[in-house]
Amino acid sequence: MKNRTLTIVVSAALTVVILLAAVYLLFGMNKKPARTMSLDSPDGIYTAYVVENPSLDPPNQSLFLSKTGSDEFRLVEDLPEDIELVKQIFWSPDSRKVVFSTNWYLIITDVGSFSSRKISLNPDWWKWNKNMKTFSSSARAVEMKELHFIGSDTLLYRTDQMEQTEKICL
Repeated sequence: MKNRTLTIVVSAALTVVILLAAVYLLFGMNKKPARTMSLDSPDGIYTAYVVENPSLDPPNQSLFLSKTGSDEFRLVEDLPEDIELVKQIFWSPDSRKVVFSTNWYLIITDVGSFSSRKISLNPDWWKWNKNMKTFSSSARAVEMKELHFIGSDTLLYRTDQMEQTEKICL
């Protein structure tokens, strides 16, 4: 009787381990974070980049700044998983500001102080699903049509949802 019970316990434990290993490998959870997009600053001192973290339901992105040629870096923002992803990266001509354009926001970061500012691009609201454990967003995709700097302290941008260009004083 003891041998039968031991066999059942060992078999159940092995089954659980094999199932967990299969899920781990099938859904890519064994992968390392990968750099999906990067752009060097105009002066070549910095690199702004996006990392895709392993996830069952991508995107799961993080935004970083690093000093070119060194091991120094800084996390700018962790984006909400499943919802937000980076579309483009822009640098100011003087390399003092970097802009990450996502499908929901402009994330403007001052390289010297690491202070960031978010500008909403998508007017839609997120919505809780009936189970109140998950949420979803609208299917509206916002595309950047125009973004450029005027000097080092003014940004002009326009999306496909806008009729006129917006001006931001930085």
